[in-house]
Amino acid sequence: MRLDIGLDLPKALRELDSLTDRANRGRRFESLVADLFRANHFEVRLNPGSGRPRQTDLLATKLAEVYLVECKWRSTKADIADVDALRARLRRTSGAIGLMVGMAGFSGTAISDVADHRDQPILLLSGDEVRSVVSAPNRLLDLLWRKAEALRVDGQALVDEPSRRPTRRKVRPLPESSSRFVSSRNSPSATIEFGGTFGLITFTHDLVDIDWVPAQGGGVTLDVTAPVLSEDGIQKLLAKLADLGWATSDARWTIQQTSAGWHGFGAAAFVDELGRWRERVERPDAHHREEFCYVDSCPGGFYTVTSDVSMDRARWATRTVISFQLQGVPLDPSPLLQLCRAIGVHDNLFFRPLAEKSSRSVHTPDWMAEIREVTAYVVSPGTLVDQHQQWVTGLVVPNPLRLQRWKDDRSRTGAELQSLEAAESLICHLAEWHPYGDGEEYVYRLQQIERTSTSEATVYRPAARWEYAHPHRTDQDVSPPTSYWSSPPTE
Repeated sequence: MRLDIGLDLPKALRELDSLTDRANRGRRFESLVADLFRANHFEVRLNPGSGRPRQTDLLATKLAEVYLVECKWRSTKADIADVDALRARLRRTSGAIGLMVGMAGFSGTAISDVADHRDQPILLLSGDEVRSVVSAPNRLLDLLWRKAEALRVDGQALVDEPSRRPTRRKVRPLPESSSRFVSSRNSPSATIEFGGTFGLITFTHDLVDIDWVPAQGGGVTLDVTAPVLSEDGIQKLLAKLADLGWATSDARWTIQQTSAGWHGFGAAAFVDELGRWRERVERPDAHHREEFCYVDSCPGGFYTVTSDVSMDRARWATRTVISFQLQGVPLDPSPLLQLCRAIGVHDNLFFRPLAEKSSRSVHTPDWMAEIREVTAYVVSPGTLVDQHQQWVTGLVVPNPLRLQRWKDDRSRTGAELQSLEAAESLICHLAEWHPYGDGEEYVYRLQQIERTSTSEATVYRPAARWEYAHPHRTDQDVSPPTSYWSSPPTE
């Protein structure tokens, strides 16, 4: 009686273990491997003629992905003769990658030979690996992709990867921001803390408006649930984003707890702050989990990375989502596909059109516009034209949305800014910069608060402008700029 391997692969594999007829077991094993590929939307042909005059067990194809598969279930390990036979068939199959499935494993010479011939790639899938993927067939593509990358990049034939010592690679440093928070109370820092609460929000200095295109229509979103289980996995995710050119020094982020939030610039500072969880857990009101929102720009739009992480030694991460907001479906989606594959996501990826405009602006009423206190300045280095001048590019100010007067008038703007009301301060972007530490006095006005969102988070950009406190001032009155590390201008 035929085994029903298409419906319950783990059960089918257990039944294969009990078979004593080697020929019958071999045929049914080929069908099991074929079902693994079919579950990943491959077209599979048994005993195809592509390898003639020799016979090959399977040919699995999905557009440009082609695998020539040889299945071995016997008591001895597959050896170099088996590898040579599969390589001979590969020469007759254009564009295919060889895959040898050996339930008993592979000899050392076979593994070494595969590693030495990456020009004709052959991947090795052991019995233990087969048993690990039959319960979750979607893991097969990620496993094969990692094997192919290891062979192509490192010249390494991966077999039973979890039980082997991983190859050490030189890790590129994460992008650092040159901007700093500067106040009279603390030394310049890429991180600032102020009161708040949970709610996936963050501030940005450059809000990307994906609706701003000549043609009508809205943008699209692509949500990728990353297979991340811990803080270490989050760090590796950021490293992969940086390695593939998706992380920049302009990134902004927020880590949030029950009554406070930590805000900062750049991926490097984010990873450093994430690792200081023991300091945050000592707070008397610390929750057993914390959440973060990381926002960065990308070609055609921007993205957020969100997750929540346990406040214990395990640092378990749950629901880590990368949410891309793009002007439209890219003509060339290969960079996005490469990123998804690199982080272990190979299927169930969809662009969804946005039902409404991505960005909104709320103009502040007159009573709110005047900024009477600046608690910190965002200071950034000059351009290539003026590399020595430091500039005030933003402000940290008390949040006027916490005032009762705003809450009484809130009906005018609906819920646009409601998630921002819990923040003790706003990190404002200055539309026009002015020199830092030049001895001048400035007054600031909050003009508007821009808002955009992804599927998981909300991003705000409060925008402010400045004027000279003394209108009679002329350009000749400007004093030479002081050091970056001096005290902030006097209000």
